[in-house]
Amino acid sequence: MMMPAELLILLPALIGLGVLLLLRRRRQSARPDPVIHGPAIPRHAIVVDGSNVMHWGGAASAKVLALVLRALQAKGYAPIVIFDASAGYRLADRYLDASALSPLIGLPAAQVSVVDKGVIADSAILRFAAQHRLRIVSNDLYRDWRVQFPHLRRKGAVLRGRYDAGAVVWNARLKPVRA
Repeated sequence: MMMPAELLILLPALIGLGVLLLLRRRRQSARPDPVIHGPAIPRHAIVVDGSNVMHWGGAASAKVLALVLRALQAKGYAPIVIFDASAGYRLADRYLDASALSPLIGLPAAQVSVVDKGVIADSAILRFAAQHRLRIVSNDLYRDWRVQFPHLRRKGAVLRGRYDAGAVVWNARLKPVRA
């Protein structure tokens, strides 16, 4: 079958574009874990979907997220917060990295991560939680990710809650961790 001359001219460009997209996807999947900047995962760590939890009281609020983090710490957990790249715009109308977000929520920068623009935060959260066998705090149901991350089907894998009348309310009993 003969190709029209226009397609023959475009063919090398299309092949080149396909190769570039393939290399970009491979480079993104080979990135190191974007979350922990310190030497080790804290004992009794729990992953917090920061971009989700900051909306537990309605509008985006660092105060609400900080109160949820304090409630987790009061039960003995060491929260690790992961934000999507746009979180700063919702809180402060500008980009905020981990070192700028950490004082707003009262955690060390080593326990805060902001995924790169274009990276899906859900994927980073779920991959990190699965890799380190950690629970997640979020109201996201992660329905689109259950095949790739089967641990989400386990009862208690995702802790849900809300901020209501000045208090953090958990949808299930949050048990304290044992020392």
